[in-house]
Amino acid sequence: MKQLEQALSSLSPSYLDIQDDSALHAGHAGNSGGGHYTVTIVSDAFMNVSLIQRHRLVYDATRALLTHDIHALSIKAHTDAEWQKI
Repeated sequence: MKQLEQALSSLSPSYLDIQDDSALHAGHAGNSGGGHYTVTIVSDAFMNVSLIQRHRLVYDATRALLTHDIHALSIKAHTDAEWQKI
């Protein structure tokens, strides 16, 4: 999803992978039509930031998309140093 990639560019990721999981969740209760995505993002913006704060940064960056385009967002957020250990 190009819009999701553009929204997350504000966090200056050194690595970004967006997986569209929508087909796995098609037709479930409560889905208003938005897609399901898993985002793996690596950025120094997450340096010295708790997991909850990292997720907030991602949600803040994608807020405009969360109203219609995204129904569910799974987030894996790492710093460059953490990513090198994975």
